[in-house]
Formats: sequence, structure tokens, C-alpha cells
Amino acid sequence: MSSQRFIAGAIPERYVEVDAADLLLILCEFSEPNGDALKAEPFYPTRPTVKHFTPEYYLQKLDFLVRYPGYLAYEIVELHRLGVPAAAKREDVIGEAGAILKNREPELRTKPFRRFWFGAHERLNDVEAWWHSRGLVFIGLERRSDGKPQKYYFLTDEAVTVVAQLIATVDHTRWYQRRIELIKRFFGDLPPSKLKSLQYSHPQGLGKSPQGTIHLLVTGRGYTCTSRKISRAR
Repeated sequence: MSSQRFIAGAIPERYVEVDAADLLLILCEFSEPNGDALKAEPFYPTRPTVKHFTPEYYLQKLDFLVRYPGYLAYEIVELHRLGVPAAAKREDVIGEAGAILKNREPELRTKPFRRFWFGAHERLNDVEAWWHSRGLVFIGLERRSDGKPQKYYFLTDEAVTVVAQLIATVDHTRWYQRRIELIKRFFGDLPPSKLKSLQYSHPQGLGKSPQGTIHLLVTGRGYTCTSRKISRAR
């Protein structure tokens, strides 16, 4: 369990600029170039963009992995157990998951959020407005037969430039970028739906938190990692 404590139990709101920068790094790392077929879609923005990311819940699930290092360590080991090719090498799994726990990241780097009806939104609308006002990311909504539109994030050249500047000048951002690259290495080949399923099936995952509560309890427990083996905790 995270050992973070806050005055009167209140978790302070972060500046929207911090969330905007963190999430922009995720978008930039996981987005794909815009193809001609996408450019012909009616929801494609009128302003020039170079990359896109979809769907919205995928961004939330990737952000969850960054916010909860203990869960990330657990899930890396779980990928190995499930035989996912990206986590096939036992030494890599032990090394990465073990380093997260050894460095006490679940206690020191967990960034809690409040769970809403459809996941970890945490001011996502404010972040999207912040991106839009600065010409970094534009939103497109694809109409679908099931009635629920699919959201696309379209990144501009300026967004790519801003991310490069952040990585070059801000120490925290460099750590954040390394963590996103680690996540992409292990989870980048999983479909968004599979990543969502993994998180909701975890004993302390998103599906176990009451609506409106602060999600604090995701840890790396459930597996034991040593230099020689990985085993389930009893």
C-alpha cells in the first residue's frame, strides 16, 4: 500500500500544465503518423497535424501505468506469466520489476487520482482545452454504429517540438520519458482492449474502487521478485 500521507486526507490538485505535459509525452510516444485514409475522414481536423492517437481510454490506461509504479511492476511480471512475447525474458522482467520495488517507487512516485464513472478522467477535459488553446493537440470524434463516438487526438508539429524541448530541459520529464519507453517496451504491442482488461482484473485495479474515491491502493504485491526467480506470494 502506498505510504503517502496528506493533510486531513486531502490530495492537492496538480496544476493543469503538469497533467498536460505528462499526458502529452504519452501521446507523442504512442501516436502514429497520419495516413491518407485518415486524412479523408470527416472528423480529421482542418488544421495541420502529423500524428494521431486513439482511443481515449487507452490514454487513461497508459497514464495509470505511470501513476502506479507498484501496479506496473506487478503487471510486468503478470505479462511474463501469461507468456506475452515482450516479457518473455525472465532476467529483464526481474530486473525492471525489481528495480521499481527496490527504489521504493510505489511509496515515492505514486500519483493518485479520483475514479469517475468511466475511468481515470481527472480533469482530462481541462487538459484537452489547454492543448487546444496552444495549438498542440486537436480532437476528432468518429461516429460509430454503436452510438458512442471514438475520440482521436491529433498532434501538431508544435506538440512534437514541445515534447523534445521538455525532455531536453526538465529533469523530471526525462525520468517520465524513460518510464513511458519502458511501458511501451512491455505493453506497446498489446491492443488497448487487452490493457484495459488487465487493469480491471487486478485485485486492486480500477474495477475495485468505488465511484468518486481516491484510488491509492495499487501496489506491487502478489508476486515476489528475486535475482533468481519470480513466484506468486502466498
